[in-house]
Amino acid sequence: MNTNCSLSQHRVIVVADPFPVPRTAVASLLRHSGVADATGEADSRESALETVRRLGADMLVTDVDLVEPGDGVQLARQAKRLARPPTVLMFAGADDPAVVAACLAAGADGFVHRSAMPERLVHAVETLAAGRPVWHLREHGPGGTRAPSAISGMTAREQQILGLLLGRYSNDEIAAELHLARQTVKNHVSNVLHKLGVANRRELLAQTRAAS
Repeated sequence: MNTNCSLSQHRVIVVADPFPVPRTAVASLLRHSGVADATGEADSRESALETVRRLGADMLVTDVDLVEPGDGVQLARQAKRLARPPTVLMFAGADDPAVVAACLAAGADGFVHRSAMPERLVHAVETLAAGRPVWHLREHGPGGTRAPSAISGMTAREQQILGLLLGRYSNDEIAAELHLARQTVKNHVSNVLHKLGVANRRELLAQTRAAS
């Protein structure tokens, strides 16, 4: 986890999105919420990388797809190779576990699905700035109902667990984060791994490397 983006210092965030309206909206939200002192905007992998370098950005917020499918993931990987790598937050509409895994393999520090409420995105930036990973998948509707296109076969709780597994949380850390008993977490983790068709955490993370 990159810790350049401390809570006390001047914070510069670059937002990469192929569409100008959501790109500007996210940049404005981050400035007006106070989590960013300054923002830069980019619509492609090349322009985002250049803007991160030029501004000395602390954080990069990017979609998975910019001009080409998956080039946001490639951007994350390139950004992490810079002399002063930014914290990278993927803010994307994809919710396929393989896509999330590819983001992790590319070095992303966090993932927030585009269904998240604005305050969730702001909180994710604050959490990443404090040095903790964030893996927040699709939001669910009122009463815990599943939104359309949620990860197939997984409950809302299991998607939370998957997000934390991808963030390399231990069972004890997941239990503390979600205020659950350790045995309950163990059962959820077993269900998640079974639904993904992997034997254990090691195999899950090995697939993230293969996905890159």
